[in-house]
Amino acid sequence: MVHNSYYYIPMQYAQLVEFTPLESIIEINDANLTHKAKQLVSNYVISNEMADRLINLVFVQLQFKQLIDNKGLLIIGHYGTGKSHLMAMISSIAENAQLIAYLTHSQVAQQAAMIAGQFQVLRTELGATTMSLRDILTQELETYLQKIGILFHFPAAHHISNNKNTFIKMMATFTTHYPNQGLLLVVDELLDYLKTRPDQELILDLSFLREIGEICKNSRFRFMAGLQESIFDNPRFEFVAHALRRVKDRFEQVLITRQDIKFVVAKRLLKKNSDQQNKIQDYLQRFFPTMIT
Repeated sequence: MVHNSYYYIPMQYAQLVEFTPLESIIEINDANLTHKAKQLVSNYVISNEMADRLINLVFVQLQFKQLIDNKGLLIIGHYGTGKSHLMAMISSIAENAQLIAYLTHSQVAQQAAMIAGQFQVLRTELGATTMSLRDILTQELETYLQKIGILFHFPAAHHISNNKNTFIKMMATFTTHYPNQGLLLVVDELLDYLKTRPDQELILDLSFLREIGEICKNSRFRFMAGLQESIFDNPRFEFVAHALRRVKDRFEQVLITRQDIKFVVAKRLLKKNSDQQNKIQDYLQRFFPTMIT
């Protein structure tokens, strides 16, 4: 009876794993730069589960060629799960059709054509402010529209009975300048902002958010926001449950799951080519010696 002999050959981790470092913080505004947007698209790892959400939910809700009941999108993911990266990737494709070539999932790349290059995109991140959600977003929109050659002014909140009519007028003006495109507004860190709002102001913010979702149905305006967790299940907002139900009716939620994160780790942090896989297998064999009679 003879045991196989194995010899320990020291190896470095770099010989066994293709380690790709991850940026600890990605800001949504990084995608405003073309070279950065290309990098964000090419670096975003798409699991089959996320691919299904992108194809059958995100792209369908963003597109405007087919008439459906379009809604706003809420991207839900805790810190470190790639929420901002996902929104940057989606909005970059929506803004620049050439970036499809850098998508890492073939089916997603094929279906992304329905939104690719179809939008002018405004990205913004909510910070520490006491301004209302309406004032923040309308101010951002006015500034952005002026940047792309459109002069439009939102009236003060106390001068109007609802916001939808004003947004419809805004989109009519937008369409005269960009007849074949839509306008996508991407907002990050929405939950942190809403948590700081006093009760009465929060109700107004949620009412405005509902109107934003409703505008998506009858125009080429689209809205996508990032949150660390769902506002609809958060005990902080129980006292505005009725307002939240009305918001929920006009938004679709896109969840980043544990499976998505595990897939990213396997593909980005622990990626191995066939030669590296063979080396690992050969090394592990030493712990399972074969008995030869």
